[in-house]
Amino acid sequence: MKEFFKMFFATLLAMAVVVVGGAVVLVVGVGALSSMSKPKPVVVEDSVLVFNMSGNIQDSPVSQSEQEVINQVLGQDSPQRYALRDVLSSIRLAAEDEDIKGLYIKGQFQPSGYGSGFAALKEVREAILDFKESGKPTLAHVTYPSSLSLYVASAADRIYMNPEGMLLSSGFASQPMFLAGFFEKYGIGVQVTKAGEYKSAAESFVLKKMSEPAREQTEALIFDLWDEYVAAVAGKAEITSEEFQEILDTRGLLSADDALEIGIVDKLAFAEEIIEELKEITGEESEKSKFKATSLAKYIQSNNTNKSAKNGYVAVVYAEGAIVVGEGEQGQVGGDRIAREIRQLRENNKVKAIVLRVNSPGGSAFASEVIQHELRLAKEDVPVVVSMGTVAASGGYWISTYADKIFAEPNTITGSIGVIGLFMNFQEIANNHGFTFDTVKTAKFADFMSVARPKTEEEMEIIQDEIDHIYEDFLAKVAEGRNLPIEEVAEIAGGRVWSGEDALEVGLVDEIGGLEAAIAHAGELADLGSDPAVRDFPKPKDFFDELIKNLSQNTMIGQSNVLVDTVQSVFEEVESLATTFNDPKGVYAILPYRLDIQ
Repeated sequence: MKEFFKMFFATLLAMAVVVVGGAVVLVVGVGALSSMSKPKPVVVEDSVLVFNMSGNIQDSPVSQSEQEVINQVLGQDSPQRYALRDVLSSIRLAAEDEDIKGLYIKGQFQPSGYGSGFAALKEVREAILDFKESGKPTLAHVTYPSSLSLYVASAADRIYMNPEGMLLSSGFASQPMFLAGFFEKYGIGVQVTKAGEYKSAAESFVLKKMSEPAREQTEALIFDLWDEYVAAVAGKAEITSEEFQEILDTRGLLSADDALEIGIVDKLAFAEEIIEELKEITGEESEKSKFKATSLAKYIQSNNTNKSAKNGYVAVVYAEGAIVVGEGEQGQVGGDRIAREIRQLRENNKVKAIVLRVNSPGGSAFASEVIQHELRLAKEDVPVVVSMGTVAASGGYWISTYADKIFAEPNTITGSIGVIGLFMNFQEIANNHGFTFDTVKTAKFADFMSVARPKTEEEMEIIQDEIDHIYEDFLAKVAEGRNLPIEEVAEIAGGRVWSGEDALEVGLVDEIGGLEAAIAHAGELADLGSDPAVRDFPKPKDFFDELIKNLSQNTMIGQSNVLVDTVQSVFEEVESLATTFNDPKGVYAILPYRLDIQ
């Protein structure tokens, strides 16, 4: 049935491509060739480093997409994408660069996938604070800052705000969508099993609101994240967190005047006034409204060289996205693909340590075990350190648990040690549209995994036994990996989600720190020092490899079009359901739902 939906929407998409298509491949080819011939960007002397937040910061290395190349050829801008480690190293390098006279922060984050989460942005904020130690001025300009953007901007010396601006965040809220009513209305059957009181990942499919355990853990989690955010913004305003909370609860949304009065921003100003100050910083004498600037993106490219690895290096492996069986698509953690990457690294004599950067809500229990198995083998040869990003929960914790050391940020989302079984059937919706099914089978349970009918009570009992077995195995692995009594693990498991700060208290992580701290520790364990040579894996994909792959899959390559975008969005929703929930047993270690907090 999944294949039917995939093929149906893929056919619609292909039709849209035919209707809208043109000589796009030629444009892409010319664009790619032109981009290959461009010289390396040059840092402007006596310039300000401009960090445009209008984009996404992802954990893994950035590959150039087809759309970005097309936009480049057509002279159009694409949302900026940064790799976290590039941002951190470049901001710290700029602090010592004589050509860089200051840092200017502007724009608004546009999170995509699992990028630009609070844990990653905490590292960015700390890098900006380190930059300030150089004595170079740091300015920020905001208009309608989200919580993510204001959190980072609050590290600046001075924040300017457009006089017509407003703070868009007056608190954090989690509003998961529940699909039970939709499934009931259209006759889609859903059966779930679980192990763990707090394991509420399947609730959105069978309930119409949160269960009490789910509400309890969500409240605890978002308040931990909120406390970290409030402390940063209140600290900029030089007021207590309690005072800031009271202001928000009294006034609600804060206007630019409110933000200035409270001290969250330092001055209300339009762009031209900020440009004048930046001209003074850079010594620009032109009367035009411009200043000497080097964009962070270009600065990253100009300094994009690897440190010598003659004595070996630390390999950073990125597990970013939902964990799925097989190779996985872009934005997913393919169990086979990541396991193969780790296997190749542990057999490489130049690799002296592995850092696994996890930014994943989990997913397939089977795929998680495939990855964990390879990490355990790697640990026999080299140190293995885990760096938890914005989220490293359920299957994300499964793959982390055997590391020599686990680092997390205070606002990392982790834990969720539990298991669910999710099974859908389309009998009712098919019958309502004239489709019927009949079965001939050689054994009682031959059609056990069929989507043409709901599972019997006896079958659900069999599935529950398997879920319980996998959950017990999960507990045992955590107990062994973390060197904790299994009774203690059982108390903190049950599917309960923890913040990084709370996870440290209960023993699920070892130390508060980001990716750089994890790399430094891995370097020391491998006798490479705290500033080792580093290589990222999987490596950024070559543009032409991606082009050939997409052409072979009949994927659209071209400019945005309403018809194509509409069909594409529907296709992606169906594709997500079909590819994320692809465990052969229907068993998942995955977060209850995604927390999108702006």
